[in-house]
Amino acid sequence: MKIPPEDLMDFVSEALHSVGVPRKDARTAAEVIVEGDLRGFHSHGVLRLPGYIEGIEKGAIRPELRMEEISRKSSVVLYDAYHSLGHVVGYRATLEAVELARKHGSGVVAVRNASHYGIAGYYTTLVAERGFIGFTACGTEPAVAPYGGSQPVLGTNPVSIAFPRRDGPPIIVDMATSVVARGKILQALREGREIPQDWAVGPDGEPTTDPEEALAGALLPFGGHKGYALCLALEVLTGPVVGAAAGKDVQGTTDPTVPCNKGDVFVALDLSALVDEHEYYDRLEKLVSQVKSAGDDVLLPGELEFRRRERALREGIELPEGSVRAVREVAEKLGLEDPTR
Repeated sequence: MKIPPEDLMDFVSEALHSVGVPRKDARTAAEVIVEGDLRGFHSHGVLRLPGYIEGIEKGAIRPELRMEEISRKSSVVLYDAYHSLGHVVGYRATLEAVELARKHGSGVVAVRNASHYGIAGYYTTLVAERGFIGFTACGTEPAVAPYGGSQPVLGTNPVSIAFPRRDGPPIIVDMATSVVARGKILQALREGREIPQDWAVGPDGEPTTDPEEALAGALLPFGGHKGYALCLALEVLTGPVVGAAAGKDVQGTTDPTVPCNKGDVFVALDLSALVDEHEYYDRLEKLVSQVKSAGDDVLLPGELEFRRRERALREGIELPEGSVRAVREVAEKLGLEDPTR
């Protein structure tokens, strides 16, 4: 089933507004959520809308934005978001990081206690489209076993880095530090299908293809000990470094009915503080040309997602069955017109 992106965005915006999110913020959140589906990250798109709605209704997610400044030192700022809607918090924090970078050469905005913020690549794209290098990382509830272990201690800890290009979409790294994002396990469970055997272990520590067993067990870090090391580093960055919860103390990213206590970090870096802009773009395109010449099937990070996005903007978003059910669930619950019918 293909749905016009604007119709889906209008629906998500109206759904959020109907449970108390101010209309402008509801639109911002809708753009972030639908961007997940546009790029093919359906595990972070409208599939999660019922959870966001439930979290707001149960008081775990604050519908109206509150960002209280905790500290500020030159171009580094820390906020407490008091469980505000993560997509809106992330958008505001990203734009502030860019403004700090314009003034100081770099900008770092850290946030405690914002809810789940969707796809990390949305925020770094915002930065790269303005001609800056973007970085973001966030903590999540424990889902990943440390290398050599079988119990979930670390989050999937997504990270994204984006580099602007002279022409074409930015180079965007956007990934979880687990073999797969936890949202893909949730998506498989919702759609009633098995998962690959190398994604996770069950409670008994043995590999499993059952998404329910995987959620009760632990995901595996990508790349063995190297992925584990990166996962742990991001756990420290988004936890102890910003005064947020870490490890087994993180809650609220998977269960939206529980107030979220994770940390988020947003960074913007002004290229002109390091290199002449034209020189940067010339050198980057030379590198891109060399990378592409290595084989006909070589893609840049983010290239496949932007192809999907362009096709979805032209032809409509092809939603998987689980996402369609999520939209219908929200439409029925809130008495809204269902864009999937």
